[in-house]
Amino acid sequence: MQITKFSDLALRTLIQLAVTREDRHSAKEIAARHGVSFNHVAKVAQWLSSEGYIQAKRGRAGGIVLAKKAEEISIGRLLRKTEAGTALVECLREDGGACFLSPACGLLPYLQDAKEAFFQTLDDVTLADVIGRNKRMAKLVRSLHAVSAGD
Repeated sequence: MQITKFSDLALRTLIQLAVTREDRHSAKEIAARHGVSFNHVAKVAQWLSSEGYIQAKRGRAGGIVLAKKAEEISIGRLLRKTEAGTALVECLREDGGACFLSPACGLLPYLQDAKEAFFQTLDDVTLADVIGRNKRMAKLVRSLHAVSAGD
């Protein structure tokens, strides 16, 4: 299964905030660190804020920070929300797609089970697990932060 760019960027933003928890970050900083569009990061940050994952503060001393502890953020639950409406194949689209096999497709229940298994695998994985398990990733994120903080 391939996740959307929106989901990928939501995960990267949360990882950045969890690793450098003591600092506020702007959407502009995160976009520059990850080499992505500011508009995309701003849209993701707005969604993460509306869902209660982050707190956003405007102004000179503003920025975004985690609103929850990393241990409270389930990767599976996050992806279920960001991937809602995203179909593995056309027949899994909410509108049923245009596949003429859909009414009698024998593959459909297996694909639905596979998608659910993907999410179930990640349901018990927290943001804390992700950043705690891979020390090299946390070190890399901190180094990106240090470089951009020195600019």
